[in-house]
Amino acid sequence: MRRCQLTAGLLTLLLASANAQAQSPDASPPTEAEASAAPDQAAADAAEVDDGKWKLSTTAYVWFAGAKGKTDIIGPVDPVDLDLSFGDVIKAFKFAFMGAAEARKDRLIFLGDLTFIHLEANHGIGIRDPDFIDVELDSATAEVSLLGGYRVAEGPVDLDLLAGGRMNFFKATLDLEGPNRSVEGSNKQKWLDPLIGVRARVPLDDKWALALYGDLGGIVFGSDVTWQAVAGVDYQISHKMSLGAGWRYFKVKYDDGDFLYDVAQSGPMITFRTHFR
Repeated sequence: MRRCQLTAGLLTLLLASANAQAQSPDASPPTEAEASAAPDQAAADAAEVDDGKWKLSTTAYVWFAGAKGKTDIIGPVDPVDLDLSFGDVIKAFKFAFMGAAEARKDRLIFLGDLTFIHLEANHGIGIRDPDFIDVELDSATAEVSLLGGYRVAEGPVDLDLLAGGRMNFFKATLDLEGPNRSVEGSNKQKWLDPLIGVRARVPLDDKWALALYGDLGGIVFGSDVTWQAVAGVDYQISHKMSLGAGWRYFKVKYDDGDFLYDVAQSGPMITFRTHFR
């Protein structure tokens, strides 16, 4: 009997102690406000962490561009006019590569861009000389751009000022056929254009952003003038990937003796960007 009374007493003491701990302020569960604030604070702490290392990204893109202008390859023969729609470009398509890369550390930025297009066209080419009735143009053009810059504004709008150069490569063969004579000629050129540029990014919400880019070059040396403008929207798929769509206009006028390349390319483009850090 006495053993049972001792056992009952110990159980009573244990229950009382557990109840006191449950009612203690130190053991009280977090309030709803505290629970909701915890993830936000964690995110804020993570955002403040900057390891000071380089952040790298690459961009693959497809540019659905047509071409309009004129070019003189043979010299004594009148220039031919170009009016290639995107459909004409597809028919003349041989090979193309388009890609870009970016490296950034704090506010310091470096950009690179490469475009290579090889076409073999006999449509969308206007012949000025009445002695010829058929034409075929085999052209390969490449532009390699390298720019460095500084982010002068960061926050609601990211604004970058850039400067650098673009190396242009051109190789083409022009074959003109007529009832009385035929002429064939080829030309190979390369030239460097100094560039200044500006880039802006305007967030629209957590996923969408407006992206703008423009540059101006030549004038001092290289092209008589060259410039381009790009406007589009980006959608953030994940922390490491984003998709974009927009419109690009690119103009080059280069005149060097018997060689003339005065062409504007424009059309929609789709981009896929991968962030490595």
